[in-house]
Amino acid sequence: MKKIKIGVIPAAGKGNRIAELPLTRVLPKPMLPILNKPILEYVIENMKNIGVETIYLIVGQKKEVIQEYFQNGKDWNVNIKYIEQKELKGIAHTISLTRHFIDEPFVVILGDDLTVTKSLNNLFETFWKNRAWVVEGVVAENDVETLKKTCCVVLKEDSLKIKRIIEKPVKPISNLRGTGVYLFDPIIFEFINRTPISPKRNEIEITDTIGLMAKKERAYGVLINGVNININTLADLIRATKVMLR
Repeated sequence: MKKIKIGVIPAAGKGNRIAELPLTRVLPKPMLPILNKPILEYVIENMKNIGVETIYLIVGQKKEVIQEYFQNGKDWNVNIKYIEQKELKGIAHTISLTRHFIDEPFVVILGDDLTVTKSLNNLFETFWKNRAWVVEGVVAENDVETLKKTCCVVLKEDSLKIKRIIEKPVKPISNLRGTGVYLFDPIIFEFINRTPISPKRNEIEITDTIGLMAKKERAYGVLINGVNININTLADLIRATKVMLR
C-alpha cells in the first residue's frame, strides 16, 4: 500500500473553550500536557507511525513555545516546517496555507486531536482503492452534546461515501462524529476556494468543504478502530488523561 509522506497539523487556535485552565496563559492549547507529553507530541507520533516524513506545522499565538520544543523535528525523525497563521479563519483556511508546498496526497491531523489506535490502515485502503478526494476518520458518538459541539456524518447505506456532514448541528442526524483525522487529495485546495464563509463562526469550515466534495461522491467516512478525543474543554483533557492512563 502506498504511503503518504506529507502531513499538516493545524495548531494555531487560541483554545478559548479551555481558557479556564491557568496553563493556557503560558502554553498554546496543543502544548497542554497529557501525562508526560503535550497533546501535539501524540499527534506528531501518529504522523510518524503512518509514514509521514515532512510535517507542515501551522502555528499562531505563542508559536515560540511550539518551535522551541519541537524545533526541526529531528528528535521525532520527521522534518518539521513551520507556517504562521496570522488570522484565524477556520481549519479550511489553515490547510490552504500549504497550497504552494503540497502537490501530492497528504494527511491532516488537528493539533488538539488525541487518537489512540493500533492502525489507520483502513482509512488509507479506502483512500487509495476509491481514488478518494477525502477520507475523514469517524467514530461512534453516543453523547449528543459532544455531537452538537463537533460535527456529525451520515454515510450512504451501500458504501462509505459521505451523504451529509454537518458542523455543530443543533439536532444531530446521526451518531457518527467526524474527527480531526483526514486524508486529502491536493484537489482539496480547489474546493477550499469554492467554500463560502460559514455564518455560524464567520470562518471557512473544512466540514463545508468536505460537503462540497461529497456532492461529487468522492468523500468517504471510515471508522477509526480506537479512541478519538477532540480536546476543547478541561473535561476533554481529563478524559484524555484517563484514556492514556489505561
